[in-house]
Amino acid sequence: MKYKAIIFDLDGTLANTIIDIRIHINTVLKRHSFPEVSLDDTYAIIGGGLRDGMKIALKGAEKNEKNIDLYGEELAEEYFKNPVVDTHPYEGIDIMLEKIKEKNLKIAVFSNKTHSITEKVIYTLFGKEMFDIVRGSMEGVPKKPDPTGALLIAEKFGFSPEEILYIGDSDVDCLTAINGGFKFIAVLWGYRTKEEIANEGADLFISKPSELIDFLE
Repeated sequence: MKYKAIIFDLDGTLANTIIDIRIHINTVLKRHSFPEVSLDDTYAIIGGGLRDGMKIALKGAEKNEKNIDLYGEELAEEYFKNPVVDTHPYEGIDIMLEKIKEKNLKIAVFSNKTHSITEKVIYTLFGKEMFDIVRGSMEGVPKKPDPTGALLIAEKFGFSPEEILYIGDSDVDCLTAINGGFKFIAVLWGYRTKEEIANEGADLFISKPSELIDFLE
């Protein structure tokens, strides 16, 4: 099938963001006298959005949901100030995106990261002209793996889910694609293992960005 558009996840798919995420989580944890998280801990935190990530980082030490909401808001504020300190695209991503655009495919970013932060990261790393749509977590729209946000992107493009490839690095992305009726391709350079993603139904994997161009051709 000839695809007309591609939706990309951000963290672990387009860019390695984990060090900056850990820095900002630990800033909030230290402020409230909670233990800091390790880099390994941070891998488990990524994917569900900042508020849920903060809840995982607290490891049950905070039971008050209102406080957790507050810490999540603080994390969003800290992250927005400096989202790209030690964040960078994975090797080969820039070339891959340019080749996709040469094929006249529409491309979008869809992340569980807060929308304003998602925009800031993408525009800092790739400029404002690379992606046709950039969408992060927004109030009133459920987070992945609910497919609503991805389906809204498809609607804005004017394409059916069957005409769109969904690219991500996690079980959450796989479920989002399946729930929305998109063809899913899992990348193996991100934050989850092949086994974790395969367990949710992924059956097509790429180990470097150039392989996506091979697939399209």
